[in-house]
Order: sequence, then structure tokens, then C-alpha cells
Amino acid sequence: MEKEKIYVVGHKSPDTDSVCSAVVYAEYLKKAKKMNAVPAVAGELNAETKFVLNRFKAAPPELLSAALGKKLVLVDHNEINQGVDGMDSATVVEVIDHHKIVFACDSPIPFLVKPVGSTATIVAKILMADKKNFLLTKKSAGLLLSAILSDTVFFKSATTTPEDIDIAKKLGRAAGIKKLVDFGIEIKKQKAGLKGLCADKILYSDFKTFVAGGKKFGVGQIEVCGLQEADQRQKEILEAMELARQKENLALAVLMVTDIIKEGSKLLAVGETGYVEKAFGKTLENASVYIDKAMSRKKEILPPLMRAFEN
Repeated sequence: MEKEKIYVVGHKSPDTDSVCSAVVYAEYLKKAKKMNAVPAVAGELNAETKFVLNRFKAAPPELLSAALGKKLVLVDHNEINQGVDGMDSATVVEVIDHHKIVFACDSPIPFLVKPVGSTATIVAKILMADKKNFLLTKKSAGLLLSAILSDTVFFKSATTTPEDIDIAKKLGRAAGIKKLVDFGIEIKKQKAGLKGLCADKILYSDFKTFVAGGKKFGVGQIEVCGLQEADQRQKEILEAMELARQKENLALAVLMVTDIIKEGSKLLAVGETGYVEKAFGKTLENASVYIDKAMSRKKEILPPLMRAFEN
């Protein structure tokens, strides 16, 4: 009798960290723990992640559109509203993440959250500590390295820790990649831009919702090499943001347009935009404001917004 499937899955609007962490951790559970683990995604893959999977000849994970009645290992998230539809009716058996904790469970489960720049850093450490049961291949090392370089923006993000850099160097040696920053730039360039994307795709390429002060709000992020194209399409993007805000009943919708070259983010905002002005002490002009050196939603944008809603 075949063992029950366990889906290893990341958040909606999957990014390279959530996908590659799921792929490699599912392989680990299958080989080292003899579990029927299957990597899955909760949404469409972006161009960057497709590039990484192709680069290391890894098959795209299974699309999991509904979690009702299924067993899940969550990677790179632990908030129900960020997960696959029906997650509140699924059985979560394990969590590996690097975000703040917003999770409750009826029974004790393995729950590993560390303040590092990438979930892949945590997964890599687990694998490296279990050499007896799992051999880290060139493919697995390359996938995890790509995830770290992507999530830390090749070590430029404020979320980057010495642990991320140390693990990335070890993975680089295992994957045969010497120039980590150059490879990170190559990865980020795959989706650092708006060309070919409609306004909805721009907003939802990496969009997460949060609750604070009794209100629900959303923050999306897209990376670019220069703000010119975003400036030219700002009216169109703002209109799409307002439609999304109304559809999802959000008090506020924010889009971080992050310039990975200049190292800063232009915030576009619709709805109760006073919270943005309160959070950053800046006045919005034309529904936007530039925040210098802000590259991380988790560390530099979300905490001030949460405080603004709660105080």
C-alpha cells in the first residue's frame, strides 16, 4: 500500500526561495526519511524560478490548487492567508520558515523558524547535518544557492546574515559556481523588469496580505533595474491596485518597486494611504514615495506598516 502523499509547498505567488526549498526538502524527506513527499507550488512560476529550475535540470513542482484533506509541509511561510487555498482544512505536519510566526496548530509538530535571509539556508543546514542519510548533489546545491542569492538579492538585502553567506559559499563549492554575486545578478535579471507583464501580473508577482490593528492590508514587491518603466506605467499599475484592493477587501494595498541597482524602493499605495505616511514619516506624492536603501519587505517595509496600523 502506497504511503499517503505529503505535499511540501510554499506560499502563493511562489518565488525562487519557496519553490527551490520545497523541491529540495521534498527530495530529502523522500530519501532520508522514506516519506512519500512531493514538491508543490501554490501558484504560477515566475521567469526567475523557471530559469533556475532549467539551469539545474529540475522538474517544475506539481501545482497544488486546493489543500482540503491533504497533508502539508509548509516552507517559506506559516500564515494561513498566504498559503494554498483550503490550508485551514489541511493537516500541517511541519513548518520551515524565516518569517514572523503567525501560526496555530492542534497538535505539536516540527516547527523551525530562524531569522536568516532565506528558507533555503535553513534547509541546507538540515541536509548538511544529515550526511549519513542524504547526499547533497550538484543540482540540490545549485537550487538552494539560487534561492539564497535571490532572497537576499545577492547579499544586498538587510535580511542577509553571516549564516546565509557562509552556507551560500559551501553550496557554491558543491554546485561548481565560484562567482556567487555574478550568478546572483544573472538570476535576478530574469525577472527584474516589467516588460511583457500586465498590471495585474506586476502586482501579484509577489503579493502577500497581512492583518494588523484589526485591518487587512497587502504588500507586493517587484524588482527592476531602474525605475523608468515603472514610472511610465504608474497610472495603469495604481488602477490595478485599487481594483485588487476592493476585490480583496483591503484597507491598504502597497507595491514595492525595488531597484536592485540603486538599492531602494518606490512605494505605490492606494486605499488608506495615511498609514504609509505614518509608517515612514514621508508625504506621498502622486500616490507614491521613495524609500532609500529599502530592499526587504519583511525587514524594512512591513514592520513600520504593522506599527502604524497597531498604534
